[in-house]
Amino acid sequence: MKAYRYLMAVPALAFAANAFAAAPVIVETEAYRWAGDTIFQNEFKAWAVSPYELKSTYKGRPGYYMPVDQSWKRKNDLSSYPKLKSNNLLHEALFNMALDEMVNAVEPDTTLRTGKEWSGVWTRDVSYSIILSMAYMQPEASMISLMKKVNPSGQIIQDTGSGGAWPVSTDRMVWALAAYEIYKVTGDRKWLEKVYPIALRSLEKDEKTVMSERGLVKGETSFIDWREQSHPKWMQTVDISQSEAMGTNVMYAATLRAVGEMAQALGKKKEADKLFAKSDALAANIDKTFWMPDKGYYGMYTYGRGNKILNPRAETLGEALAILYDIAPKDHQKSISENNPHTPFGPAIFYPQISDMPNYHNNALWPWVASYWTLAQAKAGNEKGVLEGIGSVYRPAALFCTNKENFNLDNGDIYTELNSSNMLWCLAGNIALTTRVLFGIHFEKDGLVIDPFVPEALAGKRTLEGFDYRGAKLNISVE
Repeated sequence: MKAYRYLMAVPALAFAANAFAAAPVIVETEAYRWAGDTIFQNEFKAWAVSPYELKSTYKGRPGYYMPVDQSWKRKNDLSSYPKLKSNNLLHEALFNMALDEMVNAVEPDTTLRTGKEWSGVWTRDVSYSIILSMAYMQPEASMISLMKKVNPSGQIIQDTGSGGAWPVSTDRMVWALAAYEIYKVTGDRKWLEKVYPIALRSLEKDEKTVMSERGLVKGETSFIDWREQSHPKWMQTVDISQSEAMGTNVMYAATLRAVGEMAQALGKKKEADKLFAKSDALAANIDKTFWMPDKGYYGMYTYGRGNKILNPRAETLGEALAILYDIAPKDHQKSISENNPHTPFGPAIFYPQISDMPNYHNNALWPWVASYWTLAQAKAGNEKGVLEGIGSVYRPAALFCTNKENFNLDNGDIYTELNSSNMLWCLAGNIALTTRVLFGIHFEKDGLVIDPFVPEALAGKRTLEGFDYRGAKLNISVE
């Protein structure tokens, strides 16, 4: 992992000499320190009072429209959800806070609310959240939420983005990746029979509309949906619609394989083989088009009105998905893990930032993206990367006593163009760090795999009691 300094210097840490003398240091960067059950950043700190209470002394930027919470206490009954027992009280409290906010996010109609400030169901938000943890924490709400994002013609609805929506924004197929994750969790064949034709119909429409002559998916980078945040000023929406984004293509290649596996499970061998072949061809095309040998990771997107050129920025979600879904070759996965830029506060949405652009996708950390990156680091076997990834999610969750949506990478504060508390995909990522990394729970169509990745600094015994899986209640211990 490479640490990079931004133009604005990160303030020096101001710790009392004995503040954490007796507490084991788990993560330390130029920006913050996690020691024992406490996070320290400059003159501020946040700590766990109990497994169901957090306190913080953090004060945000004066005048920002959104206040900073300095405490969290459990609000909801969590007895029906897995109970974590850890040798680190802060870990327990942050996990429980994510569960508590997850219950807040379940609406009366059993859909998953996007965030405290964001009502309704968004295709990309709910899909990425389902893949992280909602498929196994909230399977019914996940199913209902996905079906809310199907139009009367039986196709997936594209979220808003540059130019309004599809076909400038083209990441709607992440819906199918989430739908397949629900099947792997539940084994529900009726669900598979319902979602497969929706996925196939949407793929066929996309193939006629958003595929470039070079065999790549056109449109903007998945979820980075404010044109000016990540593109040159001269680029208009028509230019973005003709560009090819690495992250969107990686997600699409993974989706093609997932829909192929749906077809295979339904006994549609010919359809499955065609989908697998398309996925393999797209993965090879991604590697050919976006790989930068001198940097050791993929470029962000191709653009230009004549001969396309590659934007050499690193884009963290796409790099993470390339590892997690084996879209990148194995040797490239290791290289991406080691070389993708990392800042003192965590992985940037993309790097380097655009200097004259305000913070949102630009110059920002979004914890759910950091969670995907941490899962990818665990898959690649990068211990330092896993620790820094967990720290980049736990630091803001503790200091702000909620799962906020995004943070300024200059100083880790919440003053960005838009923000929200109780953010669905961020709380889903928080949960995934425990379940998918430290307990190593992975779902396959024919069973459950438990393959923990525990950095030495987090050594110790942990238990997860009452984990639901296909009618069973599992108690899992990792030591």
